[in-house]
Amino acid sequence: MASRKTDAPRSANRLPYALTLPALIVIGVLFLFPGIYNVVLAFQKLTPYDLPSDAKWVGFHNFVKLFQAPETGTATFNTVVWLTVVTVVARLAIGLGLALLLQSPVLERWRLRGLSRTLVLVPWMVPPVVAVACWKWIFDADTGVLNQFLVALHILPHGEAFLAQTSTAWWAVATIIIWRELPFVIVVLMAGLQSIPKERYEAAALDSAGRFQSFRYITLPGLRPVMVIVVLMTVIQTFNNFVYVWLSTAGGPGTYTQVLATRLYSAAFVSNHLGEGAAIGIVMTLVMALFAMVYLRMTGEREGRSA
Repeated sequence: MASRKTDAPRSANRLPYALTLPALIVIGVLFLFPGIYNVVLAFQKLTPYDLPSDAKWVGFHNFVKLFQAPETGTATFNTVVWLTVVTVVARLAIGLGLALLLQSPVLERWRLRGLSRTLVLVPWMVPPVVAVACWKWIFDADTGVLNQFLVALHILPHGEAFLAQTSTAWWAVATIIIWRELPFVIVVLMAGLQSIPKERYEAAALDSAGRFQSFRYITLPGLRPVMVIVVLMTVIQTFNNFVYVWLSTAGGPGTYTQVLATRLYSAAFVSNHLGEGAAIGIVMTLVMALFAMVYLRMTGEREGRSA
C-alpha cells in the first residue's frame, strides 16, 4: 500500500513532462536544429549544389567579408532607417490619430463605428503578396491609377515609375508597408484607449481642462505602456521583413532599396554563398535578440505592476 501511495505522486509529477514532450520535440526539430545548423554554416563555404559533406571550414571569413562589403552599410542603413524607423513612426502617428477618430462619439452618434472599424481591418485581411501586387499596379508608370490621376490633374507631365526611381522608390515601399500593417497598430491602440477610465476625462472636464490638455495629461500617459509594446513588436516584425521589399523592388533600382533580409537572400540563393547568407542571418538574429530582451522586460514589468 505504501509503495502505491509513493508511486502516485511520482507519476503525477511526470505527467506534465510527458504532455509537453511532443511539443518540445517539434520545437527542437523545427527551430533548434535549424538554428544550430545555421550557426555552423556561417563558418563554412557551401553552395546549394554541394552536399553537406563538401562544406569547407573558413572560420570568420564570411563575417569579415560581410562587414567589409560596401553593400552592407547601405543595406543596414536602409533596414534601420527606411524599413524600420520611417514605417514604425508613421504607423504609430497615423494609427494613434485613426484610433482616436474611431473612438470619437461622432461615429457612435452616426452609427458608423462598427462599419469604420471593419473597413480599417481590410488591409490586414489582404495577404502581403496580394497587397504588393495591387500596389505595383497602382504605381505602374503606364497603366497605374495613381499616375493616371496625377497626369489628369496636370500634376505630372507623364507617368512616373515610382518603384524604379531612386527619388521615389523608398517612399513607395514605405507606403505599401504602412497601408498593410497599419490596422494592427490601430486595433492595439484602440484597446489601450478603451482601458483608460472615463472618470479621468470627466474629472478633467470639471477642472475646465481642454481637449489638448486631456490628451497630453490623460490619454498619452494612459497609452504609454501599450505604445511601448506596439513599437517593440512592430520593430521586431519590420526589421526582419523580406516580402515587401523583394516583391516590390527586388532591392533595386540597383541596390538602392537593398535591406539585410534581401541581401541575405541574394547572397545565399542568387550568388549561391550559403555561408555568407547564414552570417547575415546571425547578425540579424543578434540584433533582434536585443529587441526581444527589451520586449520581454517591458512585458514582465507590466505584468508585475498589474499583479
